Amino acid sequence: MIDAMSSATVAVIGILLLLVVTLWLLHRLSKRHVAVANRAGLWHGRDYRCPACGQPMNQGWVMLGKGAIWSPRGKGSPGTFAHIGQALDNTISLALRPAANMAWHCPHCRLLLIDHDKLIKP
Repeated sequence: MIDAMSSATVAVIGILLLLVVTLWLLHRLSKRHVAVANRAGLWHGRDYRCPACGQPMNQGWVMLGKGAIWSPRGKGSPGTFAHIGQALDNTISLALRPAANMAWHCPHCRLLLIDHDKLIKP
């Protein structure tokens, strides 16, 4: 009887600890990400040309899965164990209707320019 109670207690404590860690992670991530409402003024003066071919880039949106995890060229690629805690600010949306980043795409060169100053709410 005591063994069953102690294992149940350990299981409950483990679940509570997992919940606390998850809530802490969500809180930490939400403080690093700013989302603003979509409005026409966001795009004003933001017509860019492709740095490779000089053609006008198409305006649009990009949604990043576990965020944009960037690494300087000299350090190599982020690797297998990269996690969302390493993502650039404003590249992860934890909202139920996820926000997205403003982006510009050159279909000819297949280059994508992402503005991660803020996330834009749908």
